[in-house]
Amino acid sequence: MNKLTKEELMKLYNEGENLSGKPIFISFYATWWGPCKMFEQVLRPVVPEYGNKINFYEVNIEEEPEIASLFRVMSVPQVSMIRKNGSREQALGGMGSDQLKYWLDGLIS
Repeated sequence: MNKLTKEELMKLYNEGENLSGKPIFISFYATWWGPCKMFEQVLRPVVPEYGNKINFYEVNIEEEPEIASLFRVMSVPQVSMIRKNGSREQALGGMGSDQLKYWLDGLIS
């Protein structure tokens, strides 16, 4: 997963339009928060299965507070998923592998 900066975000997603050509998955986290560490253990093995179909990014909310604010992140872990048509969905809290794959399959369908 790549770290997402504000500059990169503007290249991928601007004014409600997905410019990347693929769905975008953004994981918001804090390095010190236990639930984020647990979700990372679920997320890391799943990403390679979908890497050619979805652009995966991560945002440390302490390093990129502007991005967290743009996506109205109030608690972590949180994920934002942007479809190819630009519509967004968010999920708050960690999830298991099966639930994550369900969301990712829905994102690419």
